[in-house]
Amino acid sequence: MKIIFITREGYDLAGARIRCYNFAKELKKYGLYTEVFSFADNLGANSGKEEYKLRIRDKLKYNFEAFKRLKKEKEAIFFINRFHYHSFSPWILNLINGNKIIFDLDDWEFRENPKYYFGIFPSSKAEFLTRKLAKRALFCIGASRFLVEYLSQFNKNTYYIPSGVDTEKFKPKKIEKDNSKIVFSWIGTMHREDDIENIKFVIDCFLELRKKYQNIFLEIAGDGIYFEELKRTVEEIKDKNIFLKGWIEPDQMPDYLNNIDIGLLPLIQKTKFNLAKSPTKLFEYMAMAKPVVCSDMGECSYIIKDGENGFLAKDKEEFIKKLEILIMNWQKRNEMGKTAYENIKNNYGLEIIGNDLYQIIRNNLMINEN
Repeated sequence: MKIIFITREGYDLAGARIRCYNFAKELKKYGLYTEVFSFADNLGANSGKEEYKLRIRDKLKYNFEAFKRLKKEKEAIFFINRFHYHSFSPWILNLINGNKIIFDLDDWEFRENPKYYFGIFPSSKAEFLTRKLAKRALFCIGASRFLVEYLSQFNKNTYYIPSGVDTEKFKPKKIEKDNSKIVFSWIGTMHREDDIENIKFVIDCFLELRKKYQNIFLEIAGDGIYFEELKRTVEEIKDKNIFLKGWIEPDQMPDYLNNIDIGLLPLIQKTKFNLAKSPTKLFEYMAMAKPVVCSDMGECSYIIKDGENGFLAKDKEEFIKKLEILIMNWQKRNEMGKTAYENIKNNYGLEIIGNDLYQIIRNNLMINEN
Protein backbone atom coordinates (compact mmCIF):
# COMPACT_ATOMS: atom_id res chain seq x y z
CA MET A 1 0.00 0.00 0.00
CA LYS A 2 1.25 3.47 -0.90
CA ILE A 3 0.18 6.66 0.84
CA ILE A 4 1.16 9.98 -0.74
CA PHE A 5 1.10 12.96 1.61
CA ILE A 6 0.15 16.07 -0.37
CA THR A 7 0.86 19.58 0.90
CA ARG A 8 1.32 23.02 -0.62
CA GLU A 9 3.96 23.97 1.96
CA GLY A 10 7.65 23.19 2.25
CA TYR A 11 9.54 21.25 4.91
CA ASP A 12 10.45 24.51 6.67
CA LEU A 13 6.82 25.06 7.71
CA ALA A 14 5.35 23.09 10.59
CA GLY A 15 2.21 21.88 8.82
CA ALA A 16 4.14 20.09 6.08
CA ARG A 17 7.09 19.06 8.22
CA ILE A 18 5.09 17.49 11.04
CA ARG A 19 1.90 16.27 9.42
CA CYS A 20 3.42 15.11 6.14
CA TYR A 21 7.17 14.46 6.41
CA ASN A 22 7.09 13.23 10.02
CA PHE A 23 3.93 11.16 9.64
CA ALA A 24 5.22 9.62 6.40
CA LYS A 25 8.51 8.69 8.07
CA GLU A 26 6.74 7.14 11.04
CA LEU A 27 4.33 5.03 8.97
CA LYS A 28 7.24 3.44 7.13
CA LYS A 29 8.11 1.68 10.39
CA TYR A 30 4.88 -0.31 9.99
CA GLY A 31 5.70 -1.48 6.49
CA LEU A 32 3.66 1.13 4.61
CA TYR A 33 5.19 2.72 1.54
CA THR A 34 4.90 6.49 1.95
CA GLU A 35 5.95 9.52 -0.01
CA VAL A 36 5.55 13.29 0.39
CA PHE A 37 4.47 15.40 -2.57
CA SER A 38 5.04 19.04 -1.66
CA PHE A 39 4.07 21.76 -4.14
CA ALA A 40 6.86 23.87 -2.62
CA ASP A 41 9.61 21.24 -2.40
CA ASN A 42 8.72 19.13 -5.46
CA LEU A 43 7.42 21.78 -7.84
CA GLY A 44 9.09 24.97 -6.58
CA ALA A 45 5.88 26.80 -5.64
CA ASN A 46 6.15 29.80 -3.33
CA SER A 47 5.36 28.89 0.26
CA GLY A 48 4.94 30.66 3.58
CA LYS A 49 5.37 34.42 3.43
CA GLU A 50 6.06 34.22 -0.33
CA GLU A 51 2.83 32.38 -1.16
CA TYR A 52 0.88 35.59 -1.69
CA LYS A 53 2.90 36.15 -4.89
CA LEU A 54 1.26 33.16 -6.56
CA ARG A 55 -1.20 34.17 -9.28
CA ILE A 56 -4.16 32.08 -10.41
CA ARG A 57 -2.26 30.94 -13.48
CA ASP A 58 0.64 29.82 -11.25
CA LYS A 59 -1.72 27.74 -9.12
CA LEU A 60 -3.28 26.21 -12.25
CA LYS A 61 0.17 25.42 -13.63
CA TYR A 62 1.27 23.67 -10.43
CA ASN A 63 -1.98 21.71 -10.26
CA PHE A 64 -1.55 20.58 -13.86
CA GLU A 65 2.02 19.45 -13.14
CA ALA A 66 0.87 17.65 -9.99
CA PHE A 67 -1.95 15.99 -11.95
CA LYS A 68 0.52 14.65 -14.53
CA ARG A 69 2.75 13.18 -11.84
CA LEU A 70 0.04 11.83 -9.56
CA LYS A 71 -2.17 10.27 -12.24
CA LYS A 72 0.39 7.45 -12.59
CA GLU A 73 -0.32 6.49 -8.96
CA LYS A 74 -3.61 4.72 -9.65
CA GLU A 75 -3.54 2.60 -6.47
CA ALA A 76 -2.14 5.22 -4.11
CA ILE A 77 -4.08 6.78 -1.26
CA PHE A 78 -3.85 10.57 -1.15
CA PHE A 79 -3.36 12.12 2.30
CA ILE A 80 -4.33 15.76 1.72
CA ASN A 81 -3.11 18.19 4.37
CA ARG A 82 -5.58 21.11 4.56
CA PHE A 83 -7.78 22.43 1.79
CA HIS A 84 -6.13 24.97 -0.50
CA TYR A 85 -5.19 25.31 -4.15
CA HIS A 86 -3.07 22.13 -3.98
CA SER A 87 -6.15 20.02 -3.18
CA PHE A 88 -7.69 20.16 -6.66
CA SER A 89 -5.37 17.79 -8.54
CA PRO A 90 -5.69 14.88 -6.06
CA TRP A 91 -9.42 15.57 -5.73
CA ILE A 92 -9.90 15.33 -9.51
CA LEU A 93 -7.90 12.09 -9.54
CA ASN A 94 -10.16 10.77 -6.80
CA LEU A 95 -13.09 11.36 -9.16
CA ILE A 96 -11.34 9.97 -12.27
CA ASN A 97 -9.14 7.15 -10.97
CA GLY A 98 -10.89 6.42 -7.70
CA ASN A 99 -7.86 7.14 -5.51
CA LYS A 100 -9.00 7.11 -1.89
CA ILE A 101 -8.56 10.32 0.10
CA ILE A 102 -7.60 10.90 3.72
CA PHE A 103 -8.33 14.52 4.62
CA ASP A 104 -6.18 16.11 7.33
CA LEU A 105 -6.97 19.50 8.85
CA ASP A 106 -4.68 21.23 11.34
CA ASP A 107 -5.60 24.90 10.90
CA TRP A 108 -8.64 27.10 10.39
CA GLU A 109 -7.73 28.82 7.12
CA PHE A 110 -11.13 30.22 6.14
CA ARG A 111 -13.10 33.30 7.06
CA GLU A 112 -13.72 33.61 10.76
CA ASN A 113 -17.50 33.22 10.59
CA PRO A 114 -18.55 31.80 7.21
CA LYS A 115 -22.23 32.17 6.38
CA TYR A 116 -24.61 30.46 3.99
CA TYR A 117 -27.03 33.00 2.52
CA PHE A 118 -30.51 31.49 2.17
CA GLY A 119 -28.88 28.30 3.44
CA ILE A 120 -27.23 27.77 0.04
CA PHE A 121 -24.77 30.48 -1.04
CA PRO A 122 -21.49 30.40 0.92
CA SER A 123 -19.62 33.52 2.00
CA SER A 124 -16.41 31.43 2.04
CA LYS A 125 -15.73 29.25 -0.99
CA ALA A 126 -12.79 27.64 0.83
CA GLU A 127 -14.95 26.58 3.77
CA PHE A 128 -17.67 25.29 1.42
CA LEU A 129 -15.16 23.18 -0.54
CA THR A 130 -13.59 21.94 2.70
CA ARG A 131 -16.97 20.51 3.66
CA LYS A 132 -17.26 18.80 0.27
CA LEU A 133 -13.75 17.34 0.49
CA ALA A 134 -14.38 16.11 4.04
CA LYS A 135 -17.53 14.31 2.85
CA ARG A 136 -15.59 12.76 -0.03
CA ALA A 137 -12.79 11.45 2.20
CA LEU A 138 -12.51 7.85 3.37
CA PHE A 139 -11.91 9.40 6.78
CA CYS A 140 -10.83 12.74 8.23
CA ILE A 141 -8.23 13.71 10.81
CA GLY A 142 -8.40 16.80 13.01
CA ALA A 143 -5.35 18.13 14.83
CA SER A 144 -7.44 19.64 17.63
CA ARG A 145 -10.67 18.80 19.41
CA PHE A 146 -12.23 21.87 17.80
CA LEU A 147 -11.40 20.61 14.30
CA VAL A 148 -12.56 17.08 15.09
CA GLU A 149 -15.94 18.48 16.13
CA TYR A 150 -16.07 20.63 12.99
CA LEU A 151 -15.14 17.81 10.57
CA SER A 152 -17.47 15.33 12.27
CA GLN A 153 -20.42 17.34 10.95
CA PHE A 154 -19.51 16.25 7.42
CA ASN A 155 -17.79 12.92 7.96
CA LYS A 156 -18.62 10.80 10.99
CA ASN A 157 -15.41 8.87 10.38
CA THR A 158 -13.21 11.58 11.93
CA TYR A 159 -10.28 11.07 14.32
CA TYR A 160 -8.08 13.14 16.61
CA ILE A 161 -4.36 13.15 15.81
CA PRO A 162 -2.45 16.09 17.37
CA SER A 163 0.68 17.41 15.71
CA GLY A 164 2.91 16.34 18.58
CA VAL A 165 6.69 16.42 18.37
CA ASP A 166 9.60 14.22 17.36
CA THR A 167 11.05 13.38 20.78
CA GLU A 168 14.19 11.94 19.20
CA LYS A 169 15.08 15.42 17.98
CA PHE A 170 13.46 17.47 20.72
CA LYS A 171 14.86 16.34 24.05
CA PRO A 172 16.75 18.21 26.77
CA LYS A 173 20.54 18.21 26.84
CA LYS A 174 22.79 19.16 29.73
CA ILE A 175 24.64 22.40 29.06
CA GLU A 176 26.64 24.98 30.99
CA LYS A 177 24.28 27.91 31.45
CA ASP A 178 24.33 31.29 33.16
CA ASN A 179 21.55 30.81 35.71
CA SER A 180 21.60 34.47 36.68
CA LYS A 181 19.79 35.24 33.39
CA ILE A 182 16.23 34.11 32.70
CA VAL A 183 15.29 33.96 29.03
CA PHE A 184 11.65 34.05 27.88
CA SER A 185 10.99 32.89 24.34
CA TRP A 186 8.19 33.43 21.83
CA ILE A 187 8.45 31.45 18.58
CA GLY A 188 6.22 31.44 15.52
CA THR A 189 5.31 32.92 12.17
CA MET A 190 4.13 36.48 11.64
CA HIS A 191 1.69 36.18 8.76
CA ARG A 192 -1.42 37.46 10.57
CA GLU A 193 -2.24 40.67 12.42
CA ASP A 194 -3.20 38.46 15.36
CA ASP A 195 0.40 37.26 15.58
CA ILE A 196 1.64 40.81 16.11
CA GLU A 197 -1.08 41.47 18.70
CA ASN A 198 0.01 38.38 20.61
CA ILE A 199 3.67 39.38 20.51
CA LYS A 200 2.83 42.90 21.69
CA PHE A 201 0.89 41.32 24.55
CA VAL A 202 4.03 39.37 25.50
CA ILE A 203 6.14 42.53 25.29
CA ASP A 204 3.71 44.41 27.55
CA CYS A 205 3.86 41.62 30.14
CA PHE A 206 7.64 41.55 29.91
CA LEU A 207 8.01 45.33 30.35
CA GLU A 208 5.79 45.19 33.43
CA LEU A 209 8.06 42.54 34.94
CA ARG A 210 11.19 44.47 33.95
CA LYS A 211 10.24 47.13 36.48
CA LYS A 212 11.14 44.61 39.19
CA TYR A 213 13.59 42.21 37.54
CA GLN A 214 16.65 43.29 35.59
CA ASN A 215 17.89 39.75 34.90
CA ILE A 216 15.08 38.74 32.53
CA PHE A 217 15.37 38.70 28.74
CA LEU A 218 12.83 38.28 25.95
CA GLU A 219 13.71 36.58 22.67
CA ILE A 220 11.29 36.68 19.73
CA ALA A 221 12.08 34.14 17.02
CA GLY A 222 10.27 33.99 13.71
CA ASP A 223 9.54 35.71 10.43
CA GLY A 224 6.64 36.68 8.22
CA ILE A 225 4.98 39.52 6.37
CA TYR A 226 4.53 41.50 9.62
CA PHE A 227 8.14 41.18 10.76
CA GLU A 228 9.07 44.75 9.76
CA GLU A 229 6.16 46.14 11.77
CA LEU A 230 7.35 44.19 14.81
CA LYS A 231 10.91 45.38 14.24
CA ARG A 232 9.75 49.02 14.31
CA THR A 233 7.81 48.39 17.52
CA VAL A 234 10.84 46.87 19.27
CA GLU A 235 13.11 49.69 18.07
CA GLU A 236 10.70 52.27 19.51
CA ILE A 237 10.66 50.52 22.91
CA LYS A 238 14.47 50.64 23.16
CA ASP A 239 14.79 47.92 25.76
CA LYS A 240 18.21 46.27 25.61
CA ASN A 241 16.80 43.02 27.00
CA ILE A 242 14.45 42.38 24.06
CA PHE A 243 15.97 40.55 21.10
CA LEU A 244 14.62 39.70 17.65
CA LYS A 245 16.20 36.40 16.67
CA GLY A 246 14.70 36.15 13.18
CA TRP A 247 13.88 32.84 11.54
CA ILE A 248 15.39 29.72 13.09
CA GLU A 249 15.66 26.71 10.79
CA PRO A 250 13.60 23.73 12.02
CA ASP A 251 16.62 21.47 12.45
CA GLN A 252 18.32 24.13 14.62
CA MET A 253 15.29 24.65 16.85
CA PRO A 254 16.16 21.98 19.48
CA ASP A 255 19.56 23.60 20.14
CA TYR A 256 17.97 27.02 20.40
CA LEU A 257 15.27 25.87 22.83
CA ASN A 258 17.83 24.10 24.96
CA ASN A 259 19.21 27.53 25.90
CA ILE A 260 16.00 29.29 26.90
CA ASP A 261 14.26 29.12 30.28
CA ILE A 262 10.54 29.75 29.77
CA GLY A 263 8.31 29.28 26.72
CA LEU A 264 5.46 31.68 25.95
CA LEU A 265 2.27 30.98 24.01
CA PRO A 266 -0.23 33.85 24.23
CA LEU A 267 -3.52 33.65 22.29
CA ILE A 268 -5.46 36.74 23.24
CA GLN A 269 -8.15 36.57 20.53
CA LYS A 270 -10.96 34.04 20.98
CA THR A 271 -11.18 33.16 17.29
CA LYS A 272 -11.80 29.94 15.41
CA PHE A 273 -8.19 30.13 14.22
CA ASN A 274 -6.88 30.03 17.80
CA LEU A 275 -9.44 27.50 19.01
CA ALA A 276 -8.56 25.17 16.11
CA LYS A 277 -4.79 25.37 16.33
CA SER A 278 -2.68 22.38 17.28
CA PRO A 279 0.07 24.14 19.28
CA THR A 280 3.31 22.92 17.70
CA LYS A 281 5.51 25.27 19.71
CA LEU A 282 3.87 24.19 22.97
CA PHE A 283 4.80 20.57 22.21
CA GLU A 284 8.37 21.61 21.36
CA TYR A 285 8.86 23.73 24.50
CA MET A 286 7.57 20.91 26.68
CA ALA A 287 9.64 18.24 24.92
CA MET A 288 12.72 20.32 25.74
CA ALA A 289 11.67 20.30 29.44
CA LYS A 290 10.84 24.01 29.47
CA PRO A 291 8.04 25.41 31.64
CA VAL A 292 5.42 27.20 29.58
CA VAL A 293 2.94 29.97 30.26
CA CYS A 294 0.13 29.94 27.72
CA SER A 295 -3.35 31.29 27.28
CA ASP A 296 -6.19 29.19 28.65
CA MET A 297 -7.74 28.63 25.26
CA GLY A 298 -8.29 25.95 22.65
CA GLU A 299 -6.05 22.92 22.58
CA CYS A 300 -3.70 24.36 25.22
CA SER A 301 -6.45 23.99 27.82
CA TYR A 302 -6.54 20.22 27.19
CA ILE A 303 -2.78 19.70 27.17
CA ILE A 304 -1.72 21.85 30.13
CA LYS A 305 -2.67 20.92 33.68
CA ASP A 306 -2.31 24.28 35.35
CA GLY A 307 0.54 24.36 37.85
CA GLU A 308 1.78 20.85 37.00
CA ASN A 309 3.18 20.63 33.46
CA GLY A 310 2.77 24.32 32.69
CA PHE A 311 0.73 27.40 33.51
CA LEU A 312 -2.55 28.57 31.98
CA ALA A 313 -3.48 32.24 32.08
CA LYS A 314 -6.85 33.83 31.34
CA ASP A 315 -5.67 37.43 31.01
CA LYS A 316 -2.68 39.76 31.24
CA GLU A 317 -2.77 39.91 35.04
CA GLU A 318 -2.60 36.11 35.31
CA PHE A 319 0.08 35.90 32.64
CA ILE A 320 2.32 38.28 34.59
CA LYS A 321 1.56 36.59 37.92
CA LYS A 322 2.52 33.15 36.64
CA LEU A 323 5.62 34.38 34.88
CA GLU A 324 6.69 35.96 38.16
CA ILE A 325 6.30 32.62 39.97
CA LEU A 326 8.73 31.08 37.48
CA ILE A 327 11.15 34.01 37.73
CA MET A 328 11.37 33.73 41.50
CA ASN A 329 11.46 29.95 41.83
CA TRP A 330 14.09 28.07 39.80
CA GLN A 331 13.05 24.80 41.45
CA LYS A 332 9.51 25.28 40.15
CA ARG A 333 10.92 25.89 36.67
CA ASN A 334 12.92 22.66 36.79
CA GLU A 335 10.12 20.53 38.25
CA MET A 336 7.53 21.86 35.82
CA GLY A 337 9.90 21.34 32.90
CA LYS A 338 10.56 17.71 33.87
CA THR A 339 6.83 17.02 34.26
CA ALA A 340 6.18 18.62 30.87
CA TYR A 341 8.84 16.44 29.24
CA GLU A 342 7.40 13.22 30.68
CA ASN A 343 3.89 14.24 29.65
CA ILE A 344 4.95 14.87 26.07
CA LYS A 345 7.08 11.74 25.79
CA ASN A 346 4.23 9.54 27.01
CA ASN A 347 1.34 11.18 25.17
CA TYR A 348 2.41 13.43 22.31
CA GLY A 349 5.66 11.98 20.99
CA LEU A 350 5.87 11.14 17.29
CA GLU A 351 6.12 7.41 18.00
CA ILE A 352 2.88 7.49 20.01
CA ILE A 353 1.05 9.57 17.41
CA GLY A 354 2.47 7.51 14.54
CA ASN A 355 1.11 4.33 16.09
CA ASP A 356 -2.30 5.94 16.60
CA LEU A 357 -2.36 7.04 12.95
CA TYR A 358 -1.30 3.60 11.75
CA GLN A 359 -4.07 1.92 13.75
CA ILE A 360 -6.65 4.28 12.23
CA ILE A 361 -5.39 3.54 8.72
CA ARG A 362 -5.20 -0.18 9.45
CA ASN A 363 -8.76 -0.33 10.77
CA ASN A 364 -10.21 1.69 7.90
CA LEU A 365 -8.34 -0.10 5.13
CA MET A 366 -8.41 -3.55 6.72
CA ILE A 367 -4.64 -4.01 6.50
CA ASN A 368 -3.57 -7.59 7.19
CA GLU A 369 -0.43 -7.47 9.34
CA ASN A 370 0.33 -11.12 8.59
